[in-house]
Amino acid sequence: MKQKINYKGKDVEIDLTPQQIQRAMRQSISYTDIKTLADALAYLGETTASFEQRTTFDDDAQKAYKELEVICQAIRQGNELGEFWYYPWFTSVHSSLGFSYCDFGYGSAGAFVGSRLCTETSEKATYVGRQFIDIFDRFINGVKLSQPTNLTSKRKVFKDYTDIKTFKNACEALGISEQAFHVEHQSLPDDAYAYMQLRIISKALNTCENSEYTNKDKRAFFPYFYSVSSPQGFSYIFGGKTAGIGVRFTYKTASIAEYAGKQFLKIYNKYMS
Repeated sequence: MKQKINYKGKDVEIDLTPQQIQRAMRQSISYTDIKTLADALAYLGETTASFEQRTTFDDDAQKAYKELEVICQAIRQGNELGEFWYYPWFTSVHSSLGFSYCDFGYGSAGAFVGSRLCTETSEKATYVGRQFIDIFDRFINGVKLSQPTNLTSKRKVFKDYTDIKTFKNACEALGISEQAFHVEHQSLPDDAYAYMQLRIISKALNTCENSEYTNKDKRAFFPYFYSVSSPQGFSYIFGGKTAGIGVRFTYKTASIAEYAGKQFLKIYNKYMS
């Protein structure tokens, strides 16, 4: 592919491979030049058509998550996450100001739901949170979540959340057919399939109520994991209070969050790995 460059004041045509052009583009731009999803896709060498194709069957919140994955990967510019991982933090959507960027947070050698959306510096986390706030809003608040089409006529009543020990139990608590769920989502990749499972699990453990609370004064909790970077994947550490990324899989109490993180560790591992 011929490209024009300026050499010693003269325009010269040279032949470059697509890979060389991509490498030159990456070296010539700052992360602040990535202002849209299209910019991030171009930086990573993926077409918009390809991205649209691989997100065809996602609901809007899940698609927003994958958009943010692409964006954060591009913003990191090939840099590895070090000892500290930084992520944007937001104010409550229920305030009169609506959903707005607040601050950045960080974790040390850890991982949580949404940890793929981390950057290696606080400056980049701040930039991502402000520049792409509309996409974070779609992901965190899930205003266009698809509704389950695999409901059964009967729900099973569990006396305590600790009685919900399997994904099948979670389906039973919500009156969802596990077999129908599998048929509907079997074509999804492992992480997307696990995402759909965790949506059901979080609702079931929260006594069949939506875990995105309408009362802005309530605290929500999420499981936190240790990233061991080994075949064992993630291991549970503790639960934390949240108003940030990954809020959809939050729980009413710290004890429920801890139970979810330990009992459904394999599903979390598939989602985050």
